[in-house]
Amino acid sequence: MFALFRKCFVVFSLFFLAGSLSAQGIEFFKGTWSEALAKAAAEDKLIFVDAYASWCGPCKQMAANVFPQAAVGEYFNANFINVKFDMEKEESAEFRQKHRVRAYPTLFFIDGKNEVVHQLVGGQRVEGLIAAGGVAMGKMDDLDAYAAQWEAGPRDAKLALKYIRALVRSKESHLKVTNDYLREQQDLTSDEHLNILLVAATEADSRIFDLLVEKEDAIIARFGEEAYRNQVERAVLATKAKALEYKDANLMKTAVEKMALVDAAASKQLALAGAFALAAKGSDLKTFYKAAKKYLDKGVLGENARLEEIFQTTSSSGFIHDAKVLDLAIEAGAQAAANDAATGYRQYYRLAEFLLKQGKADQALSYAKQALSTLPPDLGNYERAIQGLIQRIEESR
Repeated sequence: MFALFRKCFVVFSLFFLAGSLSAQGIEFFKGTWSEALAKAAAEDKLIFVDAYASWCGPCKQMAANVFPQAAVGEYFNANFINVKFDMEKEESAEFRQKHRVRAYPTLFFIDGKNEVVHQLVGGQRVEGLIAAGGVAMGKMDDLDAYAAQWEAGPRDAKLALKYIRALVRSKESHLKVTNDYLREQQDLTSDEHLNILLVAATEADSRIFDLLVEKEDAIIARFGEEAYRNQVERAVLATKAKALEYKDANLMKTAVEKMALVDAAASKQLALAGAFALAAKGSDLKTFYKAAKKYLDKGVLGENARLEEIFQTTSSSGFIHDAKVLDLAIEAGAQAAANDAATGYRQYYRLAEFLLKQGKADQALSYAKQALSTLPPDLGNYERAIQGLIQRIEESR
């Protein structure tokens, strides 16, 4: 089983560690309502429910523009069991036995006992939805009560798990409480202790993460591959983000080394992505070009999200005046457009517009014409926009 997990994990991690994972949004649970309730009770989490209708405009807007956002996915995947139901179809029949709606969308936060903790009506933007999640968790977790119990004792495993989980969910520092508790334990193989490791390993540059990896087989056996994979993912990306925030190459190296404990191939991908991201924050042209070129040649592997990342980062960087960096940006943008049969015309348009701003009218005209030639039928607005761009390019020559 573990060998199979390794194989699956390699494929998954090659995708996310180059930077694409952070672009994913909410992952919705596929089981029944009863199964969602059981999962919520077992994991001590709330269920977030998007109760929608297929004809509802705000519902469609949230599905297209809010739920896929990286910030929303990161917050909701870590803290909730996420479910969505079309309230006019059979899929919601069990849910509708207790929960009714009068307007769409209605967004519920429900505990494992099937009780509503918090709800709101109407479409939400990213910030509003995350804020609503915070309100819901605030109603679920009483940090002051947990802290008082912790100080009074006894500090048993169940209290430790509840307190640490509440600290993590509220984004309060949990490291001292967790480390102090774990240092006093002789045996970390109980369900509560394994769960504490799974919950508290929020950054890869920590002793808690090392313990998580050490107990990998036991955690997978108890909580499943997906739970372990997701926590490793979040921890590694948190350390990567911290390395970028502080422009700390040593911290990025730590993230790469910790990833190697679980997956050597993914660690190499993280090294390429991390070096590129750090170089983009620096001021050395040679270092930036070398990292970008290496990432493009060895780290992209044909993935459009990575190609677009290179194009966006290089084209907006302070190094774009350099001819080699400009050529690299064009190469990445053109590859991304060519790989995308459905919407590649948009990338060609952006590339043409970018080149026009760079004073490269001939190249800009070539890519604008490619945008027009790859445009699907019945997209008159886009056609007029592209024709307008072509006219502007020709007038500039």
